[in-house]
Amino acid sequence: MSLSFLHPALGWGLLAALVPLAIHLFFRRRPRPTPFPAIDFILRARRETERRLRLKKLVLFAARTLLLAAVAAALMRPRLERPEQARAAAARGPAAVALVLDASASMGYRLRGGALFDRARADLLAALDDLSGEEPATLVVCGGPAAPAAPPPSFDKAAVRRALREAQVTFGHADLTACAAAAARALSESATGAPLAKRLVIATDLAASSWRLDAAPPMVQGATGRERPEVTLLDAARGEPLPNLAVTELTAEPDASAGPRGYRVTATVTSYGGRAERGREAAKKGEGQDVELQLHLGPPAAPVAIRSYAQVPAGGAVKKTLSVRFPQGGPAALSVTLPADPLEVDDARVATLEVPREVKALVVNGAPSPVRHRDEAFFVEAALASSASPVRPTVVDVEALRTVRLADYDVVFLLNVRAVGPKAADLRAFVEAGGGLFLAMGEEVDPDRWDEELKALLPRPLHVVKTAAERGAPGAEARAARFADVDWEHPALQVFTGPAREGFEGVRTWRYMLLKPAERGGPGDRVLVSYDDGAPALVEARRGQGRVMLYTSTVDRAWSDWTIRTSFLPAIQRLAAYLAGSLEERRDRPSLVDAPRALAPGEGQRLVSVVAPDGRELPASALRRDAAGALSLVPDRPGLWQVKVEQRGEQRLDPRLAFAALPDPRESDTARLDPQELTAWFGGEGHARVASDAAQGPRRIPLWSILLALGIVAFFAEGLLVA
Repeated sequence: MSLSFLHPALGWGLLAALVPLAIHLFFRRRPRPTPFPAIDFILRARRETERRLRLKKLVLFAARTLLLAAVAAALMRPRLERPEQARAAAARGPAAVALVLDASASMGYRLRGGALFDRARADLLAALDDLSGEEPATLVVCGGPAAPAAPPPSFDKAAVRRALREAQVTFGHADLTACAAAAARALSESATGAPLAKRLVIATDLAASSWRLDAAPPMVQGATGRERPEVTLLDAARGEPLPNLAVTELTAEPDASAGPRGYRVTATVTSYGGRAERGREAAKKGEGQDVELQLHLGPPAAPVAIRSYAQVPAGGAVKKTLSVRFPQGGPAALSVTLPADPLEVDDARVATLEVPREVKALVVNGAPSPVRHRDEAFFVEAALASSASPVRPTVVDVEALRTVRLADYDVVFLLNVRAVGPKAADLRAFVEAGGGLFLAMGEEVDPDRWDEELKALLPRPLHVVKTAAERGAPGAEARAARFADVDWEHPALQVFTGPAREGFEGVRTWRYMLLKPAERGGPGDRVLVSYDDGAPALVEARRGQGRVMLYTSTVDRAWSDWTIRTSFLPAIQRLAAYLAGSLEERRDRPSLVDAPRALAPGEGQRLVSVVAPDGRELPASALRRDAAGALSLVPDRPGLWQVKVEQRGEQRLDPRLAFAALPDPRESDTARLDPQELTAWFGGEGHARVASDAAQGPRRIPLWSILLALGIVAFFAEGLLVA
């Protein structure tokens, strides 16, 4: 080991250690001997006391000298370093240094009791202390949607040290390729008197997802042009693997078997940090890690509703499906959590959804029959009244419709009704105020009267009945019309996925009502389902605040066999819920951390604040505004974000505006890069190296802190001796 000084010019301060000696010699007194036999006894006692005081003065002199010498030596910043390190530093010469700190979510991984981020920060602080007085430095904290702009290197190392200590790990993704390029640009802008080498020091966990090795490596502007910088990669994980379990996907689909507000929740749990082929082999053998999943009706802090277990293969993924029923309808949230592991940011996932409310439906039977299965409303009533339905139907005939108060219902079904007469005006007011209306055809329907009485509500005027095939005739099955061009993304139909669509596409229709083209300039319509000849089968229109749905065939077995298909019951239930406004028009996609989220309060509402998952309340003044004045938020952490609004002077959380923010899935993948692959990208061993504990060897040992401690000890010792 050799001794070096960071500030050798301050060595003159050691002369201060001579001050106690000079004072001692200058003020030293030489007593004159005076014989006095009468006090010989006293003199002998005095000599014994002086021998004791002489030792005390010697210790006091040493303490004062050590105090001044230690302070002066500490200002010189001495340190011990290995001879090969000293020779390498001398051969390398001074350099402008850019420090890059990985602050992405994966750096929150806890290894051996501490977070990787804390290790990385300590590594960079040590690297900063190792710089000489002739080496300027700058800092890039990498963890967010874009690489930050870094200032050119400066000699104000105290500011860099302060920025390092104040840096915090984020919940976002780090693009270290972009951050290394930003650091290289800062080095290129370095304006120092003498030409200096350029060096990058990057502290990271070497997660493969943070690097884009297909991009060009960073280059700096040197004395001879563009050149590769010297790169030192400080491995915060010290070469250890980083196994991680994460909830990577969460979906919730309506589940009729679980009740009217039942949902089928599917959570995907993925194992990272291992080799995928090894995980597939483990899955084939039935091997894996048993993990407990907890389902919460609300954010992760809500009580546990269901506990379950899943076996997750190493390097693989598993899907777990759970059924749950919400106690009430309306906007809701649910979450799935795993037991806490070293990386907790992805151990929970939140989803928001719109649970159908209880719907009151008025079913108007236009062709009653004493034979139940021939009654026009039989199949609709059976579908809506099932135990899994959120709809509560009330069946009346056309005569009773005249006395019904429509405001007591959410949706009205007109099934094969000849005409509504004077009730047409009430129906129009009901729909325009927000009600739903479902219209089905049949033998009793009079197209001319419908076009006259319900002109303002019909999506399109009725025309004539078309017979595609005579039911029961030879070959009728093949000639029957079939559903085609289905809008599967519509909220009422998106429940049909995979094999479930066969029960819808297989419907055979023998007769249906043709519609006239929509009037130009009139209210628009939307064809949700067509027949294979292009004629509309199911058409939607908006009228005021409400919705109208027109089905061009019958909801009994006279014109179609839809009522005996498996798709009829869920379709009718969801159409009723949609027309009543209790189904969302589109799925509310969650937001990613660091991605802008638009916030749109309802009519008559004023946005007051946004409540973060950790309870922080962000006032509306702290949110972003676009050119049109609309508010948006950039969530900085995953979880359930809630919005507080003011309406009619009352402040409350509006559950319709709540949304889930998800962690960036790239940060869950803790698979690490091969160090040789990364150093090759930077230019090979001549330009880059990865330093872990084993590769770094013993660091330089700073002695100045030890000297300051000795100075403090000497100060207290001097005080005790003087007292």
